[in-house]
Amino acid sequence: MLRANFFLKFFKFKHNSSHEIVQQNVSKNFTLQDQINKKIIDIDKEISENSKALIEAQIVKFKSTFSKSNNLIQQIGKNVYKTKLEDSINWHQKQLKDLYLRRRELEINLEKIKGIFWLNRIKRLLRIILIGFFMFLGLLIFLSGFMIIIYLMPLIILIFIVYLISRKRY
Repeated sequence: MLRANFFLKFFKFKHNSSHEIVQQNVSKNFTLQDQINKKIIDIDKEISENSKALIEAQIVKFKSTFSKSNNLIQQIGKNVYKTKLEDSINWHQKQLKDLYLRRRELEINLEKIKGIFWLNRIKRLLRIILIGFFMFLGLLIFLSGFMIIIYLMPLIILIFIVYLISRKRY
């Protein structure tokens, strides 16, 4: 059936040699862009709410870490409280990670609709290459400076000894 359909389409294919202007309905793309933008805005709001909650949980953890409790019951309660607090912090971090991944997927879809996906991907790749180059250059400069100091160490020691001898007057 599939082969028959293929051959039917192949032999009935009519080459369009007209030079007429073809109009496309672009309102679908704009409504899709608007929907994706609204979803991104909603995700941004959720990210801000989760970030605030995560910061509050970390502040509570910080305060409970440095609070002094001498009572045994308070110590047991503090341990239970810390485990629940750690669970809460981990949950918020997981939610933030998921939200950022969903937001990134929506941004990629929006870039594909706008037709700037590959341009942005090339920009990101060039940015990563540039950052890597500067890190490599900085590491190379640091190591070469370190090697220069090691090779100049006998000269530095000699200058230091001459300085000490000249300062010591008999």
